[in-house]
Amino acid sequence: MFFKKLGYIILGILLSIILLLTSIEIVAFNLTHYRKSFDKYNITEATSMDMENLEHTIDDLLKYLKDDRDELDTRAVVKGEEREVFGNREKLHMIDVKELFMKGRLIRNISIPLIIIISFFIIRNDKHWKKGLSKTLLYTAICNIVILATLLILMAIDFYKYFTYFHLIFFTNDLWLLNPNTDVLIQMVPEAFFYDTAVKIIIYFVGSLMILGLLGLYSIKKNKTQYGS
Repeated sequence: MFFKKLGYIILGILLSIILLLTSIEIVAFNLTHYRKSFDKYNITEATSMDMENLEHTIDDLLKYLKDDRDELDTRAVVKGEEREVFGNREKLHMIDVKELFMKGRLIRNISIPLIIIISFFIIRNDKHWKKGLSKTLLYTAICNIVILATLLILMAIDFYKYFTYFHLIFFTNDLWLLNPNTDVLIQMVPEAFFYDTAVKIIIYFVGSLMILGLLGLYSIKKNKTQYGS
């Protein structure tokens, strides 16, 4: 009994991880998301770069984070002069960010076969696995949505505080503290951009959780109709 319950709990956690990391990737690597931000926050003025050079730079940056580029040596026109866009501190920080993305991708890719293995174990060892799996889908959705609602409230109260906590948890240095007067990276993606990004990730995540929860609810009702329990 204990191991079956543990299996369902682990299954719910793995599903949450996969959906969250997928939501992050969908938003983080969406060029349209950055273009809209450049317009919304007048980033051409903040960086002294035109839209063509901004798009070229962010495209290179995303390729680097996807590990499609080995070096972040992007050149573009800044303040009317062609130069290397990012300084040493910015490059060092992006090494850390890239490593974080790659670890996230690895965790997600490992989680997928683990779900298959655990599901196989549950099906083999629990004759009521349909009922258990349905409840797992529903409870996973509910628990995550409650957590996300709390997070949204905290973000609305003081985003900078929790943005700082995020960096303190996931980075072991202060390279993320960039100078908005001189560093193009923070000029391109200011704090407000990260707030918008976090909200969009939550929207995608909640959308996928709602589908998960509805599938679970539908399956529970279907099982009750069929078996009367």
